[in-house]
Amino acid sequence: MQKVALMRPRAVLLAVLLLVSSVTGTAALPGLATSPTDADDVVDGSTDDVSSTVAAQNRTQTNVLTLVESDVRRTNFSQPGPNASAALAVRDTRLSRQFASERTETRLAALETDAEKQAYIRRALTEVEIRTSELRQEERDAFVRHSTGGLSTTGLVVQLARIHTASEQLSQNATRLGRAAEEIDGFNVQTRIDAIQLELRTLRGPVRDHANGVLRGEVPPSRLYVETTTTGVSLSTIADDTYVREVYDGSRRVPTSNSQLTPEEVDALVRESYPSLWERWDSQGGSARESDVWVSTIQYRRGDLTAFIDKDKPGSVFKEQRTLRLNRTPPTQRLNSSRVGLRLSVHPSYPGGPMLVTVESARTGEPVRADVSLITPPQSNTEPVQVGTTNSTGALWVVSPEENFTVQAIEVGTQSVVDIRVEPSEPRRVGETNNSTAGSTESVSASLAESAGRSG
Repeated sequence: MQKVALMRPRAVLLAVLLLVSSVTGTAALPGLATSPTDADDVVDGSTDDVSSTVAAQNRTQTNVLTLVESDVRRTNFSQPGPNASAALAVRDTRLSRQFASERTETRLAALETDAEKQAYIRRALTEVEIRTSELRQEERDAFVRHSTGGLSTTGLVVQLARIHTASEQLSQNATRLGRAAEEIDGFNVQTRIDAIQLELRTLRGPVRDHANGVLRGEVPPSRLYVETTTTGVSLSTIADDTYVREVYDGSRRVPTSNSQLTPEEVDALVRESYPSLWERWDSQGGSARESDVWVSTIQYRRGDLTAFIDKDKPGSVFKEQRTLRLNRTPPTQRLNSSRVGLRLSVHPSYPGGPMLVTVESARTGEPVRADVSLITPPQSNTEPVQVGTTNSTGALWVVSPEENFTVQAIEVGTQSVVDIRVEPSEPRRVGETNNSTAGSTESVSASLAESAGRSG
């Protein structure tokens, strides 16, 4: 399939320097194999096909944006449910912005001359830019408070959901102002509006949107993986058999410089950051626009990825969001454990990534319905946390914790228990060039050896 080159965007001049510290579509899951057999050829400690499996991994694993290592970092899970007070806070944010937009339209309609309307639109856009900067500061403060232990994980999720809603409303207001400007001959503020809209997009994301729905009681709760540093956040969840992930890292955004990326350099950066996705790029994919950031979307048969890139050289991906329908087996090596007639299999994933758990009869291979729990360290004082029940095919997708953990499965209606110790896999990180085949082979071999020691 022929790739579609990134469209050369029109330049957009940023009018105000916004603070830069800090969908369901389908998108590729890092580590999906081209077919289930890619992962199943090597199991139960056999190393005969390690090299072929590694080759499959190198072809199919996609790079993911991860937060820059920091001395101040916190990782946790949260499963917020319908929350009346939080939902009211989000609703109040939405209503206040809607009222502000309606006031804008009313005041514009009352103005008689084009000069008065132009002056009002400019002032209103400045207010939107200021409010956008304030939202960025609120987000940064939330990162600092959570990463240093001053804000609960659920509290962070609620705060980010509220910021998401405020960003949506500001975006709608900017759109209204743009439509009003179009009605005035010779008056064009679209460049300024495009810059605002792109910055507002960096304050939103699919996991935040999902959290909004949960707080309002519109969608079922799901377990959220949350990781923060003082300048960024990584969020992921599985909802309705869909893996959703978003990462924002403000430390990757550099101060404005006079040297900016060209469209060709953006093209090369995207290709280098996501090589396997680039190879699978669908003919529908590929676009980039310039403001204070470039936004590039890669679409292909199984989904899409949106990357936000700082335009100042040398350029870097500072925000990433993706979603994926979970219906295939990842190529990470399967770990197995058998006990009391049950066989538990786990395909490890990177921290915050999707991990496949299956339970079957050790004698017949038939799928087994089982309640699955995770036990995270320290083992001495941690109770199992139930994360779901395997489906009719004996499978369950869960989000992987960060540190070594135990997966426990109890057959439904019985006391039969089987468990296995799991070490998360290392992701293929955006910006890293050391994902060598040799290193992958060593990792796979070690995983197989460990699996063999635990099987039976």
